[in-house]
Amino acid sequence: MQYIRGKLTKPDDFLILIDILKEKLGEVRLQMPYQDGEISICFDGILFYLSGKDEGRGEKFSLIKFLEEWLTTNIQPVFEFFEGEKCSGGLALTEEELMEIVNSPTLWKVREIPEHFEITKIEVESVPSFLVAHWKTRKPLSRKELYKHGYTLSDVVKFLEAGLIQIRPFKMADSMPVKLRVFLTSIAAICLLYMILPLNFIQLNILKFGEALNWGLREKVLGAEGKRELPVKGCFRTKFYLLDDTIVNPGIDGVIGTKDDQTVKLPKKGYKPVFAIPVK
Repeated sequence: MQYIRGKLTKPDDFLILIDILKEKLGEVRLQMPYQDGEISICFDGILFYLSGKDEGRGEKFSLIKFLEEWLTTNIQPVFEFFEGEKCSGGLALTEEELMEIVNSPTLWKVREIPEHFEITKIEVESVPSFLVAHWKTRKPLSRKELYKHGYTLSDVVKFLEAGLIQIRPFKMADSMPVKLRVFLTSIAAICLLYMILPLNFIQLNILKFGEALNWGLREKVLGAEGKRELPVKGCFRTKFYLLDDTIVNPGIDGVIGTKDDQTVKLPKKGYKPVFAIPVK
């Protein structure tokens, strides 16, 4: 018995594999990488025998799901061909019946179905109850959840073409409150600027150290000790502190003692206050 193992790179390869099976006779086992489901197609010279291992949903369901996952993920499935293997049961199909599944027009339209989608309109009495439940609760539906209910993406295509449902792509960000989305977007933008332009941040912040020095010296004259917050704001509204004899800007994280701290020692003598420099 000859054994061949390989990958299918494009849908036409599947049809070529079926032609080889018709010529050589035997069994082909197909599986998507990193997934448990497996289907096998055996030919005895007269009929094809289709078997699938997919939670007992049926052999046709297993084959359609396999083809849909291949088309929508572009992951290359692996096959094993056992030439001369005797067929031992499964769903018997003629070549015409098998090709009807493989060449179904709806199968080639499943790429249009988003990975997550929301049902916006529905004919309540003409579709499965779980779709109605998702529509009423405005809960998004995923491809995986659809399969768990025993339906395929091809079924969704049929519902759409019949006008029984309308859908739109769903993004996880859409489920967040508006204020939270704005807050997270702002934080992301600040972090991006901080990562891309660290030198610019440092240069801009240095311009504020003159003002911070003035306030730091004022606090020392008044007898301040320990840690004092100064009435000066740096780049991105960061704070300045007088820490004993040192001016400290803790950076965007606001924590003293981290790597992004900027520090300047208070001068002992010869310091010219910023307000005493004539403006040109």
